[in-house]
Amino acid sequence: MKERVSSGIPGLDQILNGGVLPSTAVLVRGGPGLGKTTTGLQFLSAASQEGESLFIGFQEAEDQLKTNATTIGVDVSNITFLSLAPDDSFFKEHESYDIFASTDVEHEPVTKAIVDTIETLKPTRVFVDSFTHLRFLTADVFQYRKEVLSFINYLTERGATVLFTSEHSDSSPDDDLRFLSDGVISLSQTPMGQEICVEKFRGSDFLKGCHQMRNGAHGVEVFPRPLPPNEELVPGRFEPISTGIASIDNLLGGGLEMGTVTMITGPSGIGKSTLSSCIAEQLSHSLGHVNIYLFEEEISSYLHRARQLNIALQHQAEAERLTIEQIEPLQYLADEFAAKVYKDVVQNNTRLVVLDSTAGFKMTLREESIQKRLHALAKGLSRINVSVILVNETFALYGEDSISEKGISYLSDTIISLSYYADDTTHSQISVMKKRLSDFDRKPHQYLIGPDKVQAVTI
Repeated sequence: MKERVSSGIPGLDQILNGGVLPSTAVLVRGGPGLGKTTTGLQFLSAASQEGESLFIGFQEAEDQLKTNATTIGVDVSNITFLSLAPDDSFFKEHESYDIFASTDVEHEPVTKAIVDTIETLKPTRVFVDSFTHLRFLTADVFQYRKEVLSFINYLTERGATVLFTSEHSDSSPDDDLRFLSDGVISLSQTPMGQEICVEKFRGSDFLKGCHQMRNGAHGVEVFPRPLPPNEELVPGRFEPISTGIASIDNLLGGGLEMGTVTMITGPSGIGKSTLSSCIAEQLSHSLGHVNIYLFEEEISSYLHRARQLNIALQHQAEAERLTIEQIEPLQYLADEFAAKVYKDVVQNNTRLVVLDSTAGFKMTLREESIQKRLHALAKGLSRINVSVILVNETFALYGEDSISEKGISYLSDTIISLSYYADDTTHSQISVMKKRLSDFDRKPHQYLIGPDKVQAVTI
């Protein structure tokens, strides 16, 4: 396999299986404001010591490009800028020729400026922003295609890896550029946010489909859609682990199993988060590091309730055996959050991840269905032997008719259902509805919270 050239965007490199192939030309296309120019600047900035980088621009002045790059933290000190954007002298000196004269008047000096710069600099990376401008300097479409192909070959035969952009519109389509390039990367805006899709990549495989991205204060960030990895058959896989609560362990036929997905489901306020925090505290003692992600409740109230019930979350957090993080779902893209979780798991050697709750996670998806994304995240963690607890809210207050209104119960290995029942008063009950890896107590039990943690009592 050929050595890759980094795009300067880690997530995009991951999609491209390591980066761009050397001495190829890749088209970056999309509407205004989606990050095409920023992508090119990050690509050039990533050259480091490997060679010279050249920015050929037809739209923005050099000073403006440098200012914009500095604002988002892109180092342009090693980038040479060839700005061919017209300045005020174009209008001041127009008496030398009619500004609406033949395009040939402008074409020759532009070509000479480009060739002279390339022959002098001998760049290993070139970014052209954009080829659409060359279309306006060419007499006809056939001539334009010949010149683009000639220009690409001229650069790549001299060892340069090329990224270039186009301004696609109904009146000026860029289908010809898509055919002429070695790769096509499309940026788009959707109801779920910005997306990046690799449509073509000659000579290599790549991650198919569209992936979420962000073009903002930190430049272009790409978050590849996570795919569940192959299962790791490691020692301790599916080993029984105690919840630390004897009555709950008895319900579960001995406890949970390592590397499985457990859903704790029930109506609001019944004690789902309390039960998950009990299990999290115990596993941080016996199993290893635990990451808890709160989408709804504030950390302060979460810890306060734990202290009232003698659940030592604060102590475990101070001992760095447990991490609790408040997640504002509307600040994250779904793929961005998934990437964060995987990064946290690797950094902390995490053995249990708690998502509290699935409703909060769904808010990161905007209008997209939750099943695919939650499946990829939860099953992906499970396959690398990380246990997962999903806290899920149902609308049904009484009975066990609705385990999950979102249709996600299928991905759970264990389902613990909390619900209300009434005789002369209202009580809470706990039932194990599903357990793939062992037998379990199928009878409902009364669910009691406090004064110390929780317990299940035979009705």
